Amino acid sequence: MLLPIFIIVPFLGGIFCWIFEKYYVKISHYISLILMVSMLILSVSLLFQNSVVSLRSFYEPNWDFEYKSDWIPRFGIAFHLAADKLSIIMLILTSFLGVISTLCSWDKIKKNIGFFYLNLLWILSFSMGIFLSIDLFLFFFFWEIVIFPTYFMMIFWGREENGKNVFSKRFSAANKFFMYSQCSGLILLFSILFLVHANYASTHILSFDYNVLRYTTLNFFLEIFIMIGFFLSFCIKIPIVPFHGWLPDFHTFSPIVGSLDILGILIKTAVYALLRFNVVFFPHSSSSFSSIFMWLGVITVFYSLFVAFSQTDIKRLISYISISHAGFILIAIYSADKIAYQGIVLQIVSCALSTAALYCLVGQLFKYTNTCDIRNMGGLWSKINWIPGFFLFFSFANLGIPGTGNFVGEFMILLGTFNNNSFLVGISSFSLIISALCSLIMVQKIYFGSCSQNKNFNSIQNLSLREILISFSLLVTLIFIGLYPNIILNISELPLNDIRATFSNFILTTRL
Repeated sequence: MLLPIFIIVPFLGGIFCWIFEKYYVKISHYISLILMVSMLILSVSLLFQNSVVSLRSFYEPNWDFEYKSDWIPRFGIAFHLAADKLSIIMLILTSFLGVISTLCSWDKIKKNIGFFYLNLLWILSFSMGIFLSIDLFLFFFFWEIVIFPTYFMMIFWGREENGKNVFSKRFSAANKFFMYSQCSGLILLFSILFLVHANYASTHILSFDYNVLRYTTLNFFLEIFIMIGFFLSFCIKIPIVPFHGWLPDFHTFSPIVGSLDILGILIKTAVYALLRFNVVFFPHSSSSFSSIFMWLGVITVFYSLFVAFSQTDIKRLISYISISHAGFILIAIYSADKIAYQGIVLQIVSCALSTAALYCLVGQLFKYTNTCDIRNMGGLWSKINWIPGFFLFFSFANLGIPGTGNFVGEFMILLGTFNNNSFLVGISSFSLIISALCSLIMVQKIYFGSCSQNKNFNSIQNLSLREILISFSLLVTLIFIGLYPNIILNISELPLNDIRATFSNFILTTRL
């Protein structure tokens, strides 16, 4: 019963936040914080517990923890959860960002606080369900249901500005997110059904189980068809160009905590799914399309950075930079290189932390300046304590400055991919210059540019201890990962090697 706790406890906690709000308004804050700290401690403790499953066999993946209970046995559907070290890392990241999200929203949410924390905890609960589900129907269930609390969070607590009616834009951005997500879910559902039907046709066993479906025998053309369906579904959520249209709008008008959840957690579920399902279920067809997908990653990197130059909203600019990071991860996934695969995990964790920190700081800036428009800022370096220094550090961390986890992850991705495709890496490396230029221009305009004539920034107050603690904890974590990356590399090595071994045999055969 250990794994269901990660889903059940935040789910029930959200309901308690909603119910008990009428007795004491602030109780929702404390319930959410206590639950997410507990989930963080529990997820870290999984690294030190012994495996509860049997020894590895040829037909079974090496899960460290597993829970299975019948759900809809007539259709071969079970409540089947499992975790290896890769899943545990994602649980730790989700729990940690859950703590940060709770602290970020502590004094920013003024209305319907209980219902807000219900949506926040449900997002975290369903995201953990995605990372733990190895029954594909259960995975699809969590994949779809996480859309609704995210949508409500956007509608009710999205961005507000004094003197501006942004509700219509906020509503439009939320609807765009909902439609993209529904398209992703519909494609995923049909792809799963095709895969299950193909397995049933060859084995006469009706099952949605990961351990069964990964060994399904498919003819090459059917495998291509189903693989592309899975790929499109996950790429919409990552997102990869040209399926990225929902992300900048969503981040622009979402609450800060909503941006943290989407970028730090929900997007990472798609990267995790691409690793867990696509390259394992469809190694042959994935290897045949690997070059195409890698070039799609290159296009994503350059396109998003060039578009970022024209942005005047800080949140929108940061979202485009995050899309370029997704392009690098896509390149690494289809390189099938051991070093690049380990770089993926470091990049996932580090980018989630650095981008979450930037969004926290943007929220603090908005609190004092009431704007996210770069054109209405300027000269803030001497007006605010702490924020400029933190912002400068996390902007450099996003660029991959040495000493941070971002640097190690990015370096390992480029080094590993270079072994198989030096030309592609050579082109991709030029994007680092563009990314640096884009971030430096943003920092210069906000903190060192001429002060806006339309704003009075002299009344800005110092940060609270809680706000300083949030940024400092993220800073220390990033530096710790950058100086001691072996902690994550050693933990993730075995599951990544299993995934890569399934995929790389076909890659090598194709390239030979």
